[in-house]
Amino acid sequence: MLKDEFRELKEQIAGGIIPATANPWTPEYELVEADLKGHVDSLVSVDGIEAVIANAHTGETKMQDEETYRRVIETHVEAAGDTPVFAGVYGESSIEAAKLAQTAKDAGADGVMLLPLDVYAHQIPQEAINHFEYVADAVDMPLINFQFPTWGSPGLPISAHVEICKLPHVIAFKEASFDPIRYDRTIRAVDHLRDDCTIMTGNDTFLMHAYELGAETGLIGYANLVPDLHVEKIRAVHDGDIERAREIRKRLLPLTNHIFGEPEGRYRARTKAALQMQGVFEHDTVLPPQEQIDHEEREDLRRILDDLDRL
Repeated sequence: MLKDEFRELKEQIAGGIIPATANPWTPEYELVEADLKGHVDSLVSVDGIEAVIANAHTGETKMQDEETYRRVIETHVEAAGDTPVFAGVYGESSIEAAKLAQTAKDAGADGVMLLPLDVYAHQIPQEAINHFEYVADAVDMPLINFQFPTWGSPGLPISAHVEICKLPHVIAFKEASFDPIRYDRTIRAVDHLRDDCTIMTGNDTFLMHAYELGAETGLIGYANLVPDLHVEKIRAVHDGDIERAREIRKRLLPLTNHIFGEPEGRYRARTKAALQMQGVFEHDTVLPPQEQIDHEEREDLRRILDDLDRL
């Protein structure tokens, strides 16, 4: 049963879109706080953006030092105003994750999303449950569960996620396996827990389908770009206007195919390049050893954004 003091936040994020933000860096890998403030402020001004999440996978969280991690969250909190701010939390032990969750809490985050650990590959459900219980006991704040296609997460039985979603600190579950079959099975398995756990999707490449199959909220890195269209699409599905949802999906398909094209892991570099083209970020720097996109790909992306009238 969800803790009573967390229920209001759980309900607040039960619908709409939560962008997992990208972080702007200088060519020397310093955080550009002014660009980040402007980006977050622009996102939360869109009706239907229910929260933002800092330092998730899109934010290159595992590549940062703790001081930068803290500054990123503080910048989000300052820019977001009354809009809730969550933070991604990594750490290859529960001890380290709890320390980082406390850093996020001290920086003003309303809750944290625990990124899967490599030990999830052990396929021992109790280890994942222990992880959430340890962090909850240490920091006593709202938690988001997260299924992802790396960091051992695919090896974790779906039954483990069911048990995690029953924990009193877990207000939401982001399913982002990028596997439509596993997604469907997972959503069916946790469907009976909706009253206490908001069901989210992070499957940027099949969002319309994910909403149709039961996701209440989209927690997505894709929402850095065209956030208004992402809101309109999820609302169209929830309102039963599938024709409109399909129109938006079709309109966005060239951008979707480009941002999440092969290699799919380059989506962060492509997202930042798009934000630079749109004048949101001064630079499109990604932290090493990642590479920026080349000139040919950049021109393809520019044409797609121009066709969407987003330059």
